[in-house]
Amino acid sequence: MDTVNHLAIVGLPNTGKSQLFTELTGEYTLVANYPLTTVETKRKTVTIRGAKYELIDTPGLHSLYLHSEEQEAIRDLLFEGGLDGLIQCIDANRLKQSLLLTLDLVELGLPLVIALNAVDETEAQGLKVQVQKLSRHLQVPIVEHVASVNLGLEELRLALQEMKAGQWRPYHGPEIEERIDAVQRLLPRGTAFARKKALLLLDGDSRLTSSLPQELGDPGAEELRRHLQHIRQEYRGNVSREIGRRRAQIAGLMVQEATERTPRPPGRFALTFARLSRTPPTGIPILAGFVVLIYLLVVRVAGWVEAVLSGWIVDPVVERINAAVQVPFWNELLVGDYGILTLGLFNAFVTVLPILSFFFLALGFLEDIGYLPNLTVLTRRALGRIGLSGRSIMSLVLGFGCKTMATLTTKGISSRKERLIAIYLIAFAIPCSAQLAIDMAILGRVGVLAFIIAFGTLALVEVLAGFVLNRVIREDRKSDFIQELPPIRLPSLRAILKKTWYRIVWFVKEAVPIFLIASVVLFAVDRVGLLSLLQRGLRPIVVGWLGLPISMVEVMILTLARHEAAAGFLLRMVEAGSLTYIQSIVAVVITTMFVPCFANIVAMCRQLGTARGIAVTLIINLSSFGLAGVLHWVLVFVNAGP
Repeated sequence: MDTVNHLAIVGLPNTGKSQLFTELTGEYTLVANYPLTTVETKRKTVTIRGAKYELIDTPGLHSLYLHSEEQEAIRDLLFEGGLDGLIQCIDANRLKQSLLLTLDLVELGLPLVIALNAVDETEAQGLKVQVQKLSRHLQVPIVEHVASVNLGLEELRLALQEMKAGQWRPYHGPEIEERIDAVQRLLPRGTAFARKKALLLLDGDSRLTSSLPQELGDPGAEELRRHLQHIRQEYRGNVSREIGRRRAQIAGLMVQEATERTPRPPGRFALTFARLSRTPPTGIPILAGFVVLIYLLVVRVAGWVEAVLSGWIVDPVVERINAAVQVPFWNELLVGDYGILTLGLFNAFVTVLPILSFFFLALGFLEDIGYLPNLTVLTRRALGRIGLSGRSIMSLVLGFGCKTMATLTTKGISSRKERLIAIYLIAFAIPCSAQLAIDMAILGRVGVLAFIIAFGTLALVEVLAGFVLNRVIREDRKSDFIQELPPIRLPSLRAILKKTWYRIVWFVKEAVPIFLIASVVLFAVDRVGLLSLLQRGLRPIVVGWLGLPISMVEVMILTLARHEAAAGFLLRMVEAGSLTYIQSIVAVVITTMFVPCFANIVAMCRQLGTARGIAVTLIINLSSFGLAGVLHWVLVFVNAGP
């Protein structure tokens, strides 16, 4: 059997780990210019220069001294002892912060290769990293890597074959080193990574201390705690502070010795744009400009593409099938209101896919230039009033991409109250990227004012829900979070197109089968009369309270399966003139708030527990019907129609 080398790709958040994983494995992983893109490990076995490797893409890690639960799994992966080596991704723009993590990694004694990313950016800003000097200091190979120009990938593959554990270890001074040795002698013989664990225990790592009973038993753990306390107390100063000061000093000296300034002046546009996008007087118009651009893309451009495809494909095919298939059952199954072609394939490929394609292009652009983290800073003051910090606001912003993945990122929020508020708000009135794009197209068919009313309502109820939750849920502790702001970068068109293609393929694989299954299910329940029973039972709510046509029952059934399938059906209703102005607004609002997708419900249960996750889902559904009904009657009262 061939030997498989297990290598973990580690590094600070947003340092190119997933990009490198994609390049080495050929398996595309979603990448973006902001932190929290990767929330779970991903593994792939590949052959590189004749050797087999299992590469593991990991979420961001700041240090082996843990400050949050989300990084515990990554440290456990490193401490389990099953790794044959590490690849650390370092962003040259954050060299000192990354080297603090490097100090942790070299102390593990595992073979290490460093991929130094973004060297083109630092050189453009007048900073040159002397790679050879830094490599000699750390005694590990360092490869300059720039994905956009395919620099360094082959050198990195070669370095993997030659990687070995370096002999250099950070020296913390005689007094600290003496105490590290003393703690290390207290650990059981044969403890893996004993020096590093001794340093972490001396540094006061609470999570490592709490795991001692599992390894030593209660008596042995208690004895070790007493010795640790004695060792820490006999030190004249603050041990943790001294360790942190010494590590910062070592990293600072390495940066000073391995970098040099060049006379090239740094560019100012990126810094100015980032600053302007974070300041309300300029940031709000910038945000509005992006919203208008996306609106025009999904309404005007995608609408034109849909019209062309309908004329070329849909109309001729439907016409020929109507002429060729005379049996009513088969004709309705193929091209009826719930036909496999009309509601299934054509709805997915001709109506929905053009909208998503242009929206994904715009989303990829915003992700890769690094705008989204600046948006969290722009909204931080307002959302801070409902109990949210920068970390939870970032999760909310990510919800506009994928609500499920955004929910998983809340694991790093240390405050139970803040985590619950964030998870609720992500599931409640934030549309995921696919539904957001189609909703914009729906409202674009009706008018700009409808767009403003619908999304203004969703924003208002989101804020009100946050206020209520902030008042009702008991305070536990504040969540500390420092927002990492990546540099504003000129995006690679190739990278954006590749990401858009990946998302389109995802839609075809994941959503199109749901479109087909949903069309068959709706056709079946209609034929057996079950649909009529549901419509009669729900008429008082759908027609009486929400003011919607009874055909909205079909949309709600589709929402249970997939929100973009429901939105696609809703778009067909709007284009057919089946909804009035007010009904179109109410329909978008109710389908956005109603029933989080199944994957998001599972994610909520993982983060909150099954009982609480289901309770949140039920509360959201009840709230959606109540608030959408209020919106309907308010619009009727003020006669908002044109």
